[in-house]
Amino acid sequence: MLVVLLGVLTVLMLLAAALSYRAGLQEAGEMFDARLVQSSRVLLSLVDEPLSDLSAFPGDPIVLRGWHGQADGVGEALAFKDGHAYENKLAFQIWAPGGRLLLRSDSAPTTPMAALSPGYADVEIDGAQWRTFTLRSPQGRWFQSAERSDIRQELAEDIAVGTLLPLLFALPVMALVIWLTVAWATRSLRRVSNDIGERDPDRMTPVDDTKLPEEVHGLVRAVNELLQRLDLALARERRFIADAAHELRTPISAVKVHADNARMAMGDHDRETSQRLLAQGVERVERLVSQLLSLSRTERGVGRDAFRKLSLDAIVRSEADELKAMATSKHQALNVLLDHADVFGDEFSLGLLVRNLIENALRYTPRDGVVVVSTEQAGDRCVLTVEDSGPGIPAELQDRVFDRFYRVLGSGVDGSGLGLSIVQETLQAHGGQISLGTSDCLAGLKVVVSLPVGAP
Repeated sequence: MLVVLLGVLTVLMLLAAALSYRAGLQEAGEMFDARLVQSSRVLLSLVDEPLSDLSAFPGDPIVLRGWHGQADGVGEALAFKDGHAYENKLAFQIWAPGGRLLLRSDSAPTTPMAALSPGYADVEIDGAQWRTFTLRSPQGRWFQSAERSDIRQELAEDIAVGTLLPLLFALPVMALVIWLTVAWATRSLRRVSNDIGERDPDRMTPVDDTKLPEEVHGLVRAVNELLQRLDLALARERRFIADAAHELRTPISAVKVHADNARMAMGDHDRETSQRLLAQGVERVERLVSQLLSLSRTERGVGRDAFRKLSLDAIVRSEADELKAMATSKHQALNVLLDHADVFGDEFSLGLLVRNLIENALRYTPRDGVVVVSTEQAGDRCVLTVEDSGPGIPAELQDRVFDRFYRVLGSGVDGSGLGLSIVQETLQAHGGQISLGTSDCLAGLKVVVSLPVGAP
């Protein structure tokens, strides 16, 4: 668009300048032609009738007859074989030292056109404004020439109009060319905007970036990347809703059954049993809903503006204190070993990560078991380790436990299968890593999490 506009405007400006230059030359030529005629007449008079003879001759002054008539037009239309139309707007006089008029043009009066003193003057002659110039020769003669002011105005106006008209005529042409050029250059943008505007909300295919100006390739790439992220987000939301609906169906059905049993129980023992099972079912639903909400938040990603430098020790200590009651109820030993480790991330998400790892260890460790949580600073990484004396996870199943809602069969522990999924989503947002293994000292599961100290 820039190349086309500059090229067309350059051609138009050159054309307008050429027309203006031609008009100026024409107007100036007209004036010079008239002056040339006057010069010829003066030269003729000086050659044929010397001024010395005129001074001695007491008769009337010599009058040089100029061209008189009506002429319209420009250029050659004002020039004739015997004169020029502008002659009657030019005048001259020659005066003897004694004040006698020796020679004049027929356009000049018989009285001095201005005071007989050297220099320029603006005077009024026969109701018209004239500009005069007076010159005195060494012999004492006065030479006066005059030019009507309206011819000056006329010439100035003709030159100005001749300069402006090509530009004024060029303006609408330039506007049309610019409009057509912009419309031509932006047709691909309109096609892209129409493509995006008419899209179905479920259509997330990339926008076609072929035949587009290079200047908008970055914009189209950004739109395509946004569509890709939206497609992933919508797919994640659809998968989350489907999984949540599937997982909530069973515990809610169980709660409904226990509620009906409690309402229809015939004895106190049956009613107490149904109420206890109902309370456990409600607790399970509550925990599942809480973990679903946590998973939804971690899947949507954590805003990087919320990241800051945190004390991993403080997070571990806070979460361990809240879970001590759970460990006490199972007569478990929850040991915490801290090593002044710092981490860069979101406090809430990292709290969920630590809580899920410790809670999973407590849930799958049998009564009177041991859970050890430790932190360690290792260069530009900090390491969180959670070990327990539970049954562990077979090596062939360690990759699958990160799938949502997956639970190891035969563990005998109720769970939602979301804990490690939340941990993995949080680590992806923080640039962390996780590995599963066997604890050397407790013989149970060993989970090692590595997180960056600085911004990932």
